[in-house]
Amino acid sequence: MSAATAAAEPRTLAAPAGLLSDVTAITARAIRGILREPELFIFALVIPVFFFVVQVGALGDVAQRAFNISSYAAFQLPISVLFAAASTSGGNALVLDITNGYWDKLSVTPVRRSALVVGTLFGEMFAVLGYSLVLIVFGWIIGVRFAGDGIFGEIFGALGLLGLTLLFGIGFAAVSIAVALATGSIRATQSTFIIFFPLLFLTPSAIQRELMTGWFEKAVSLNPITYVVEAARRFLETGYVAVGESSASAAIAKGVIAATLFCALTFTLTALAFRRRVRMG
Repeated sequence: MSAATAAAEPRTLAAPAGLLSDVTAITARAIRGILREPELFIFALVIPVFFFVVQVGALGDVAQRAFNISSYAAFQLPISVLFAAASTSGGNALVLDITNGYWDKLSVTPVRRSALVVGTLFGEMFAVLGYSLVLIVFGWIIGVRFAGDGIFGEIFGALGLLGLTLLFGIGFAAVSIAVALATGSIRATQSTFIIFFPLLFLTPSAIQRELMTGWFEKAVSLNPITYVVEAARRFLETGYVAVGESSASAAIAKGVIAATLFCALTFTLTALAFRRRVRMG
């Protein structure tokens, strides 16, 4: 082969950097995208705060007298935090990458396309962390206190609520990402938030579960998000303990197991949707 022929042949200058480097780069890209649109961050907080204010204003005094809940604000704060965690938009960002051709461009680069999915999920963890911290600080300012003795006990309670919310939030983010991968449709992906509404309201969001009756109580008991909500409340000083509940650690363990199983289900759906998308090209 002559020197001129060798010089004319195209050369691949890029080499695979490894999955960890790819995920790190995509995660940083996802976080930059979130920070470039702070209005979306604000909008994701408006609705949870609105429902929190309305619920506490309407039922706060009633709950204290009728339901034996000394702090209805603490009783409602986990609902707002989980509501905000379900407002993640990772699927929206990913479906735009699919529709504008960025997904296809990755196929001709050394970057693994799986890194785009994993990095997007990590980016959504950053968003969930931001939502949760803002709402936790908001709750503390208005007088909500975390269960535990002293300042370190309160810090532990806040970290526990934060960790449980991150676990739930990343599981819910996987739902929108799975829809984005499976459909490639912007409208379908944006509609995934609707899934959370029945899951949220089929929980003891306004009153204790033991006060419910009939089919509604059965539906609430079957909903895994119920146990996440009840576990989240055990990190706060609500003045309420569920009937038949042996300990706070037992309630928290149920919530962690429910959130973990929820994540396992949504991650499985995401993996299946990813394989389908890769086969489609």
